[in-house]
Amino acid sequence: MNLEELLKELQALVDKYGDDTDPSDEDAARMAELTNEINQIRAQIDQTAQTRSAAVAAARAAIDNGTAQRIDSVPLARSANNFGTGDVYDTTDYAAAEQRAWVKGVAERAGVQLVEGYALTDAERAAQNHAMQQRAEFNHTTGNTGSVIPVELQNEIISLIDNTAVLWGDMPKQNFPHQFEIIRHKSIDTGDAAQTAEGAAPTDDEKNTFDTLKFEGVEIKKSLKMSRRMAVQSVESFQSYLVGEIAARLSVGCNAHVHARLANESYGMENTNKIETAKAGAFAKADLAGLLSKLYTYGLSTPKGAIIYANNNVIWNYIAMLEDSNGRSYFIDEKNADPSVEGHIFGKLVKRDDSIADGTIIAGYPDLFKGNVFDGPDVMPYIASDGTQNRCFDGYELIDCGLAVPKSFAQLTIKAS
Repeated sequence: MNLEELLKELQALVDKYGDDTDPSDEDAARMAELTNEINQIRAQIDQTAQTRSAAVAAARAAIDNGTAQRIDSVPLARSANNFGTGDVYDTTDYAAAEQRAWVKGVAERAGVQLVEGYALTDAERAAQNHAMQQRAEFNHTTGNTGSVIPVELQNEIISLIDNTAVLWGDMPKQNFPHQFEIIRHKSIDTGDAAQTAEGAAPTDDEKNTFDTLKFEGVEIKKSLKMSRRMAVQSVESFQSYLVGEIAARLSVGCNAHVHARLANESYGMENTNKIETAKAGAFAKADLAGLLSKLYTYGLSTPKGAIIYANNNVIWNYIAMLEDSNGRSYFIDEKNADPSVEGHIFGKLVKRDDSIADGTIIAGYPDLFKGNVFDGPDVMPYIASDGTQNRCFDGYELIDCGLAVPKSFAQLTIKAS
């Protein structure tokens, strides 16, 4: 029975007898028993309250002197559970504290004056030291070079790059720290699947052409500059500026490299997959159908399907103008959550990619365009040495990419008039 039930039963027995009436021996014994149980429970409640108060006090003291065990999700009042075990938890948001510490360090090295100043709080200093220790242990076991930029900010930059670097963002990417090779499936020469009589063996063995593609890494570097006059900000606004500007500049470099690899016969599409329109200055249904007919996957998984890429001018002045014999457009102006999607044609997504030259349309399976990020993105601050007093921030990323199936992409050029 709980305390409330015990008290209720005891009160009922008391009310059963008046002031001048003695309880029966049985009821008197029961009243004594109930009183004893109530006193024990109350003593236990008092002891628990004292223990919890002591635990909370110990937890606060451990946080103040930096010896608390870190945890991010449990409120201190419920997590101070040492109860003689010595385990005390700290609820500081160390991820946010590490980000603030990194932003302050970048600002100090670049001479950007922050409203909050450069001094680290105890939580920020503890978070920074913890991150450095974790990074050192991770590097020791994997050989990865690592980055001083917090993981959360790095992921935010990567997300922004993927949203603006269209083809680079569509590609599957790995994070191998060292050089490696991928196997390319170039063609099925003979012996593809064919009909046979029941129980008969295949009439011809399949013969394929494969080669390997080495990923060595290409450095992508983009700089942004802030005048000395601009260099007074809060921690939050400076962090937002860094993340947004570095991502915007790196996305340009990443997407340009992707298209350069795509045009390279060793890393990208076969030359036979580069075609032109039938007529100069004109774009017809047969031209687009011919582009799509060049695409092969050789049975490899392509969950995103084939996608058509072109710049804004080509999409709206050529692709969107394709009409059937009744004057109805083949192009469906239907957008989705991806800001680069302009619509559909022949069941394929049409994406706006400003890295593609005017008069050019590219189509292919982005799942077969393999990428790797060896290092970065990272941010390196410094003050310009040319006397301008500009505050400079270099964005850096080490990447590489190539087609696993050279015939999985094709390019159509609209002939000049």
